[in-house]
Amino acid sequence: MLIYWRKNQEYLVIRLYQDLVGDWVVSQTRGIVQSTHKEVCTHTVMNDYMLARSLVKSLNKEMRAQGYKKTISSEEQLGFRFE
Repeated sequence: MLIYWRKNQEYLVIRLYQDLVGDWVVSQTRGIVQSTHKEVCTHTVMNDYMLARSLVKSLNKEMRAQGYKKTISSEEQLGFRFE
């Protein structure tokens, strides 16, 4: 899952994906468009998909409250099974 939020020149990209050991990772990348400052990235690892989705929903609610607009939202399931 990929969600791209933007407010003026600020952006946040949220990614939800499953890693090679089967954990779910919520990755957040924040930055300013065309800035010389580095992006800030955080990763939250969870072992439950529904908990990870709940975190993404919470982040989405927070971004809307702060005035960000969602510009891209997509999800692609590749069918890998890590069991």
